[in-house]
Amino acid sequence: MKRIVLLIPSVALLCGLLGTVSAESPPAVKGHDAFLQGLRENKEKGAMSASNARTLSPVVSRFKGWFIDVTEKAKPGKLGNIEAVEGISLASKARDTSGWQFVETEKGYLVRAAGGKYKGWVIARDDSAKTRPEGPNLTVTPALRLSKAPTDNCHWKLILTKQGLVLEALTGKYRGWFWDFGGGDPSHQESGREVAINVLLAEKVVAGSYFAVNPAK
Repeated sequence: MKRIVLLIPSVALLCGLLGTVSAESPPAVKGHDAFLQGLRENKEKGAMSASNARTLSPVVSRFKGWFIDVTEKAKPGKLGNIEAVEGISLASKARDTSGWQFVETEKGYLVRAAGGKYKGWVIARDDSAKTRPEGPNLTVTPALRLSKAPTDNCHWKLILTKQGLVLEALTGKYRGWFWDFGGGDPSHQESGREVAINVLLAEKVVAGSYFAVNPAK
């Protein structure tokens, strides 16, 4: 019994060192490798490859067919010493801010803005963001930020599943968490389209973790 008592604090300490506990990655579909190969469209200095611009759209709920974007109400901030903004959103109509490039690196994929005010910025994670319950069985965090330069927490694993593309965090406190969105969150009007500031990270894969990927027009 003494060994068990001594082991429990050790396990707790280990979990603290590794970060927030996460769920397992979902299984990839048969076409996963071909999908990744299709993203290797351009040579990229300092990286392995880069895709042309793509849009990312939820495949479920009232936000089905909307686009990952950046709100005009984005809040400026910092990730360490790097300039960043908080305001990654879903928009009902595609604009130049709806296009994203997948940049392949040895550490994982960067998701980089392909146009608009923040062209060249990358989607990163803020480990200081707090978690909150999203219903009775899910914990989420509004930790996604747009960073002017890559940080230690900006690399993603891309997993093509039967339901759509899943994006999984590879580093940081929220390593192993997945892109999601608040399905019941409100939206507002911005320059002739509806925008919802509700893109999140979830502790496990849920219906809102699946995205359709298409060439940006």
